Amino acid sequence: MRAISKFLLLLPVLALVAAPARAAAPGPAGDAFYQPPALGPGAHGDLIWARPLTGPAALPDAARNVLVLYRTTGVDGSGVAVSGTVAIPPGSPPPGGWPVLTWAHGTTGDAPPCAPSRDVPGGPMNGYFRIVDGLLDDYVKRGYAVVQTDYEGIGTPGVHPYLVGTAEARDVVDIVRAARQVDARIGTRYLVIGHSQGGQSALFAAAQGPAWAPELSLIGTVALAPASHLVAFLQNLPTRTTPDLAFGFAGLLIRGFAAVDPAIRLDRLFAATSAPMQTELARDCVPDLMESDSWAGLVPAQTFAPGADLGPLLKLAAENDPGTLHLAGSTLVVQGTADRTVPPIATDLLDAELCTNGAAITYDPVADANHISVLTASENTVRAWIDDRFAGIPAAPNCGDAPHAGGAAR
Repeated sequence: MRAISKFLLLLPVLALVAAPARAAAPGPAGDAFYQPPALGPGAHGDLIWARPLTGPAALPDAARNVLVLYRTTGVDGSGVAVSGTVAIPPGSPPPGGWPVLTWAHGTTGDAPPCAPSRDVPGGPMNGYFRIVDGLLDDYVKRGYAVVQTDYEGIGTPGVHPYLVGTAEARDVVDIVRAARQVDARIGTRYLVIGHSQGGQSALFAAAQGPAWAPELSLIGTVALAPASHLVAFLQNLPTRTTPDLAFGFAGLLIRGFAAVDPAIRLDRLFAATSAPMQTELARDCVPDLMESDSWAGLVPAQTFAPGADLGPLLKLAAENDPGTLHLAGSTLVVQGTADRTVPPIATDLLDAELCTNGAAITYDPVADANHISVLTASENTVRAWIDDRFAGIPAAPNCGDAPHAGGAAR
């Protein structure tokens, strides 16, 4: 009788590991994969269709790479299709299924070629994706399932709600649900890791993920150079009289915010002469937007409409600042001290804000690392931190005694 009881207790685990995944519709070939069908009733995280993935976007040490189209819920409550990838590790899963890393990528742009799953040799973001995939491949080789969202509106049609935290969090968490429909041997324990825009996405997922997908278990969060303090970034732009390299990020942010809040009117914020430049936001990826003949060459004071009211824009920016969040679980925040894209002082302040909100933060400034090199410079630290979380080893938060990346006292 005891043996039978033990067997009955094991049934949920055996079912998780051995049960076949729900059959997914085979996704169409070519770019038609990214054109979603009409979405009827369904749950967020439902798999729409899938197909095998090869090429640069596939992790080389995965046993299988799958391109997926899955369902999430937009901030307006409507069903939205999002693309992404699932990398399944080799070998047999441990009891409870393979642990999951869900990756949130940094700012790439709002055009189809900017999506990680659409990467091609020599593509506009190929250099960045090669660095990221090299890091993620190590995890899949060591037995983690790795999922990567393209984010709403990048791989698929529509405007990407750039830096809208709730939209990003749902993209990042719902692909875990979809991945478990691709292969039921993928477990319920997941960790969110993201860089730059994805760092902000990861923090919002840490705050909202447990309630959004309660059947999943959030093990921890890693935010590398997370975007923060959006109000400070935006509020002085209309007064700047020289070109600003970061203006392309502002253009993407304002376009994305306008897509979710009708009070933000592009025709009232920008001068009529800037209309041709709006097209570039939907066509080009970040490297092109940073060129002098694109947004990086514009003078903000001449691009904004005279007397433009930034009120609605700044209100939404404040609502999407990660410093206001209450995070679940342990979080590692990493910041390069030589970063000129995300100011180190901003992440110092973010760390203090999150700690004040009760978060268990381990803050790790990386000496001399810039916005991109922080990915590889922190590789060993991040790997050990992630492995420890899945092993059940408690984290060591340093709130109240954290070092500074920006060199200024708090």
